[in-house]
Amino acid sequence: MLSMLTRRNMLTPSFILPAEILAHIFQFVMVAFLEEPYTLGCVHFTHVCRRWRQIALDDSTLWTHFSSYPWNKDWIAEWLSRAKNAPLVIHLKESMSEDKISLFTPHISHTRELYVDNLSSLQPEIVQEISIQKASVLECLNLRVAESFPMVIQHVGHLFFKGPLPKLRILRVSQIVFPWSLLPRGQLTQLEVTLYDEESTMTSNDSRHDDLNQFIGLINCPTLELLVLENCLPAMLSESSAGQIIHLPRLSSLYLGGSSSRVTKLLKMFKLPSSTTLCLDCTSERTATHNDHHILPILSEYFNNPKFRSFKIGMDNLDRVTAVVASTSLLTRPIPCTGVILSDGDADLNLLFHHISEINDSLDILRRACDMVSLSNLEFLSISFPNPDEVIDWSEIFQQCTEVTTVQLSGHGTIGLLQALTPKEANTREKGGKRKHGDKGTGARAQAANDTDNDEPAPVHVPIFPKLTSLRLEMLDFSDSVPGSGVLYNLVKGAVKRRKANNTPLTTLYIVNCVLWEDQAEALQKFVRHFRWDEREGYDDDVESDR
Repeated sequence: MLSMLTRRNMLTPSFILPAEILAHIFQFVMVAFLEEPYTLGCVHFTHVCRRWRQIALDDSTLWTHFSSYPWNKDWIAEWLSRAKNAPLVIHLKESMSEDKISLFTPHISHTRELYVDNLSSLQPEIVQEISIQKASVLECLNLRVAESFPMVIQHVGHLFFKGPLPKLRILRVSQIVFPWSLLPRGQLTQLEVTLYDEESTMTSNDSRHDDLNQFIGLINCPTLELLVLENCLPAMLSESSAGQIIHLPRLSSLYLGGSSSRVTKLLKMFKLPSSTTLCLDCTSERTATHNDHHILPILSEYFNNPKFRSFKIGMDNLDRVTAVVASTSLLTRPIPCTGVILSDGDADLNLLFHHISEINDSLDILRRACDMVSLSNLEFLSISFPNPDEVIDWSEIFQQCTEVTTVQLSGHGTIGLLQALTPKEANTREKGGKRKHGDKGTGARAQAANDTDNDEPAPVHVPIFPKLTSLRLEMLDFSDSVPGSGVLYNLVKGAVKRRKANNTPLTTLYIVNCVLWEDQAEALQKFVRHFRWDEREGYDDDVESDR
């Protein structure tokens, strides 16, 4: 029977494929299995037929990955024997027992990638055993501590391994405080050092992260393509960094996180390619010698002639975050589905300030950021501004942005920009003085202020964004009044009608998470070709506080 089954398998089309072609197919399938947790991957190949099993067993590279599967000792030993001397990829997790981890230590010498999910959870004996190994083929090392408080490593001469790491290209260290001299030098292409809190760098009197010369010597690596430094910047940058230059000719992405003054002073030291994307995550601080906006002139010099096509600014009052996001490319969607702006992985610039105490400081940063670079080529603009009590003259800021086609507005603080889209109408009061749904008299009172016996002609108001075609509105209440201009609904309706009359109509209008009544939506739909509304007329009583 076995012989008959073998002869039958020989007649199948896949059986006539050469062994190297089948092995190549197995490699592709293995990559797919690696993305699925708790699978044994290439074991499936060995249970199809004798030929497939033999091909799989002969290819040692199929048995090199040890990831999230709950391995037992027998499986680990079997896979290691099948891998032979092929470069390994090992994930050491805190759930692994000491006897299982000990099976890997003799194979460190031919490990290509090593990930330690929680270094502090490993037994000291295990750490010591790994530390005395030589890792001559190691290309990627990822060390992480999961606890809230960082792990402190003393001056031991090396971070994890004995001897040099000649092939190391990727190094990621998280929640570990150590002297910079312990990190291996060489031909790193990616370096990531992160801490949860910047204060952790100052918990010790010897300030292990404050050796400025060692720090500069480490990151001043001409082969770096990705550099991430979060909450680990030396405090000594404030005094000793003047005049020093860090030249990174290949860097494509830079992330700096920490107090605003440290991020600013380190950024001054970098000499970067014009194509480098920047993500600067600053913790706000106002001192006698430093304001948060001091970083903006540096960015203006770096982006001395950008052709930004997408620009997003926003405030989040709840988390006290102010964000500026700029990109030389347009978004994949004409109108994105995001509300509060935080960051964008595809942007050329992500600038965030956390814990700004005064709203005037946030407004100052936003105004200065808009003046920081030329926005004459802007096509997409997004503003998230929830505070209705602060008035910004958006028309003055964006008067030169004549190429804008898409605008996204979120929050009552953006009403000023809606006012700039169209002239104010002389009289928007409803016939008979009747109020619209939800207008609790506030719209009538605001309108009464406009209906004075003043015969002087109103000043001509030229709307900004003459090429505007798409508008998205979020988190607005169309039953509330806009001071000095009537009901918000009338304001939007006036903008839509005016642009249609001037042969520059809006073609797309999205209204999301707003208080809008059905008759208002039907009226707006008559003037816009593509009108979308989430069809919610108002908020339920039990979520009134969420407004």
